[in-house]
Amino acid sequence: FCREHGISTWFFYQLRKRYRVEGEAALEPRSRAPRRVANRTPGWLEDVIVDLRKELDDAGLDAGPATIWFHLRARLPDLVAVPSEATIWRILTRRGFITPQPDKAPKHAYRTFAAERANECWQLDDITWTLADGSEVRIVTLVDDCTRLCPGLKAVETVNGETAFEAFTKAADKWGWPERFLSDNANAYKHTLATAVGALGVNHRHGRPYHPQTQGKVERFHQTLQKWLTAQPPAATLEELQSQLDTFCDIYNNQRPHRAIGRQTPTSVYTNTPKAGPADRPIGTPTSIHQVTVHNGVCHINKTYSITVGAIHNTQQATIVITGPSCHIFITGRLVRHLQLDPTRRYQPLYDRPGKP
Repeated sequence: FCREHGISTWFFYQLRKRYRVEGEAALEPRSRAPRRVANRTPGWLEDVIVDLRKELDDAGLDAGPATIWFHLRARLPDLVAVPSEATIWRILTRRGFITPQPDKAPKHAYRTFAAERANECWQLDDITWTLADGSEVRIVTLVDDCTRLCPGLKAVETVNGETAFEAFTKAADKWGWPERFLSDNANAYKHTLATAVGALGVNHRHGRPYHPQTQGKVERFHQTLQKWLTAQPPAATLEELQSQLDTFCDIYNNQRPHRAIGRQTPTSVYTNTPKAGPADRPIGTPTSIHQVTVHNGVCHINKTYSITVGAIHNTQQATIVITGPSCHIFITGRLVRHLQLDPTRRYQPLYDRPGKP
């Protein structure tokens, strides 16, 4: 019988034994998969992957397989073989965290462009955000085109030339002045800010109207920022929102791996990338930025210089940018004085008058 039907005698006797116990169900085909797979991911490691997924989701951060793989190496440094991204994807799919959506796969190859040096180009934009009481505020965002670093985020009540210049200056004080910045056609950027930083050698470019793809990097950055802010408790005040933005900036620059730069952190890429700067000065020229209040028409800088700007500016906040002997003074985002400092004297008068005979 076994010879006629092409089966082994072992299988015949096993099938007859099962038939006595199970009846007709014994004749149904059974899985041939091994009971134990030597290279299968252990259950405890799958649990760690799932925990990471939940933690990243709750924090409002990217929780894809590539990001989990990055954090898994840091969490389990002694692990000999970290599961691949494909394995992590299969684990999350099997556990119900991912629903495959093949229709969302890219259908076209897109060509991307990026600056070659850090600080060669900053992309600038702003978004609207709602506080806990329902009032709307604005967030000024900056992204370095080459390294994807976020030089700064600034929460403001409204975006105008003054607040845009304040956000730009604060970022430049920490990361240095860029060679140029790219923005949309908002007047605060295209006119007021461009004129102010143009005096410091920073050029400006803007995209075509109704063409946000030109500022694609900062537009994509908004998605990441809004996802994280949504996962946080609603901020009640502008100061509380600014505190949240500072926290996000630290996470984004120093902890979150970025897909566009090889799953590295923006700060590490920025540190190891050659820098650019304003075209009218040597790269690496030291610059100091000071915030002072005008008293009696004079700006006092750390007992080093007293610079006259005129009594019309009394009680106003002045931003002073000193690059070598060159000094630029801005008030409300506009240049009010440019002079060459005389290091031999503390008082820098508004006009050079001849001395008494």
